[in-house]
Amino acid sequence: MKKVLFIGVTNYDFKQSFPLHLKAKFLGLSKDIKPYILARGRPFHKKTWNSEFYLLPYSIFWLFAFFIAFYICLNKKIDVIIAQSPLMEGLTGSILKKIFKNQLIIEIHGDWERGPFLSKKRRFKFFQKKVVPILARFSLKSADKIRAISSFTKKEAIKLSGIKPYFVFPTFTDINAFLEEKETVFENFILFVGGLEKVKGVKYLIKAFSKVKQEFPQFKLVIIGKGSEKENLESEIRSLNIEDKVKFKGRLSLEETKNIMKNCYCLVLPSLSEGLGRVLMESMALGKPVVASRVGGIPDLIKDNENGFLFEKGNSNELAEKLRILLNNRNLTIKMGQKGREFVRVNFSNEKYIKSYISMINA
Repeated sequence: MKKVLFIGVTNYDFKQSFPLHLKAKFLGLSKDIKPYILARGRPFHKKTWNSEFYLLPYSIFWLFAFFIAFYICLNKKIDVIIAQSPLMEGLTGSILKKIFKNQLIIEIHGDWERGPFLSKKRRFKFFQKKVVPILARFSLKSADKIRAISSFTKKEAIKLSGIKPYFVFPTFTDINAFLEEKETVFENFILFVGGLEKVKGVKYLIKAFSKVKQEFPQFKLVIIGKGSEKENLESEIRSLNIEDKVKFKGRLSLEETKNIMKNCYCLVLPSLSEGLGRVLMESMALGKPVVASRVGGIPDLIKDNENGFLFEKGNSNELAEKLRILLNNRNLTIKMGQKGREFVRVNFSNEKYIKSYISMINA
């Protein structure tokens, strides 16, 4: 059984709101490999889900990550390192590979080159923009295999890494929990789920909603998530005089999100950059039609006019038109949702994810 070290910045806070939805992932993987995870969170060391976690606060993560990864590789005799980004994670994995001769797999979860600069304000932005491609090129060249979550992220990786074994399958979510949900209804609200950052394009959804609110006064907009753009979004809502139609729910657990998502009329993801869009898969699994911007890996999920609609990023007028079509036609809404659910059921079950991951490691 191969020993595999995962290096990433996912937050596993086992003392508070640990990510229970990832339990299925590690229990599934641990049937064929021994997982070790270096990530953010607390406590520092925890054994659970047939896996071993080494967790650090985000503020000091990169100060100590390499040394802890070195210790794990040395003492646990790690066979495979999986870096969950071609940047700092990839750099750490590449150096460890040269020392320990492990197999190295680099994962591409999003638009690592442009995406980070479309969200939060970053110090030394000009310098970071110069360094990011250098880091990515070094990591991807060092990798033995590359995993992408969409055809878009694979294409981006090929530009720097050239010919290597590539594996394409999405980020894990406990999709079975969504597919097994039976009590779904179509209530009169449009849903957004994601970080409230510029990269998610929420302001374009708010503008589009304001354009259709008079035609559909019974509908509301529900926003799940938190982030640095919330105040700006609230200001936009006030300027459009739709405060009574928009509700912020804050950041919720996966179960809490599912309980709202199963009742929405449709879900909208107006991102400016997106590796794939996990919330689209979750919403589709619940039988909901989805409307999203034509960016990144989103077209891998949405077949335009079949299980949802695509629109050009930043175009609130086009988004408003897509919403009008759905809000005017409940039968079409239900039909699109059914097609989306079947697409996810066939392509993205938990079992298929585990099989794809193990096949990649053993290839």
